[in-house]
Amino acid sequence: MRSMASAAAIVVVLGTAVHAHHSHSDFLLDHNATVSGQIESIQFRNPHVLVKIRTADSTLYTVEWESARSLRTTAVTLNTLKIGDQIVVIGCPPRDSVVHELVALKQVRRPSDGWVWSPHWLLN
Repeated sequence: MRSMASAAAIVVVLGTAVHAHHSHSDFLLDHNATVSGQIESIQFRNPHVLVKIRTADSTLYTVEWESARSLRTTAVTLNTLKIGDQIVVIGCPPRDSVVHELVALKQVRRPSDGWVWSPHWLLN
């Protein structure tokens, strides 16, 4: 009986954490912001690929992209973008202007060669 109660508690806690992770209540999901700069780092992983971008005024942004698995289905791999690439990203900004992050990306592009990524749901 005690182990069933513990298991139920774990399911509730994990379910809440997963839901909260994707809620993005601290972001303006009905707004778009554009950030351009040079890639400083890329963490190609799940649950989200994280890209650090340094803007011309030296501000460092963290961009939360889709999962590595999801990006692979759109032909984006670990080798698609490189540290040092200049990119332009359109996504949803945070409610707090002091925070330099974007989520729910609508577009990533590399102007040097015209490469562009948009999520599949935006293309349909």
